[in-house]
Amino acid sequence: MEKLPYETLSEVVKYLETDQKVLVQLNQTYKKLYDATLPSLYKSPQFATFSTFESFANSLDETKGSFVRHIDLHMVPHRWDSSKISTLLSNITEKTPDLELLNLDLCYQLTNKAIKRITSPLHDLRILSLDQCALIGDEAIESVVNYCPYIQKLYLGGTHITDKSLNMLATKLILLTHLFMPGCEKISEEGINILTKECKTLLYIDIKECYNVVGHINIPSMAASASENMSENDQDVWEDTDDDDDDNEDGLI
Repeated sequence: MEKLPYETLSEVVKYLETDQKVLVQLNQTYKKLYDATLPSLYKSPQFATFSTFESFANSLDETKGSFVRHIDLHMVPHRWDSSKISTLLSNITEKTPDLELLNLDLCYQLTNKAIKRITSPLHDLRILSLDQCALIGDEAIESVVNYCPYIQKLYLGGTHITDKSLNMLATKLILLTHLFMPGCEKISEEGINILTKECKTLLYIDIKECYNVVGHINIPSMAASASENMSENDQDVWEDTDDDDDDNEDGLI
């Protein structure tokens, strides 16, 4: 197998993308397989514990970060009460310029200024969830639309955005198709109507429990459910196993 060209090994590895344990074992065999497995290992890491996420954030370098496309924290316990979350996310995003999906729902400690730092390197981000990030408001949305102009799906449920944010979303996110805002009580029908009129790409909005939205509004609809899961079932799993091998600083075996 050592004599196989890198291109052939890469094709073989693609068939193993959903088997993280096998990829980790191959990654530790010899140099050529190490290089071939890195993109699959780091494309869509998942984290079972907060300590695993922290280990990943602290060990990530620019080379490995270039392979990361998805960061999804929706299954990470204690993300909501950690004072470290902002620093760890900033460490990750400054090394992952090609990130496409970032799910930060229920990260209660994130502030407007933290979102500015976190999103500033993410020009190509396509999906962002700030759902139930209760400290987030218009200032964070201003950063998002300026730094991440190609977002297609945006989750803002339970945040403190106002019609000012809707105006920015309508005029600056040129690819926006899905907008989820349940429980955003500071937006009104005026902002919704501007959004649906000016945002030509918009296909779906969710304004359940937005009690300040009254009167006539024009809402686009689509077949997909508002509860569409951001996570992909076939995402790869990043495992922290430093306890098994103290010499493995990346925690991949």
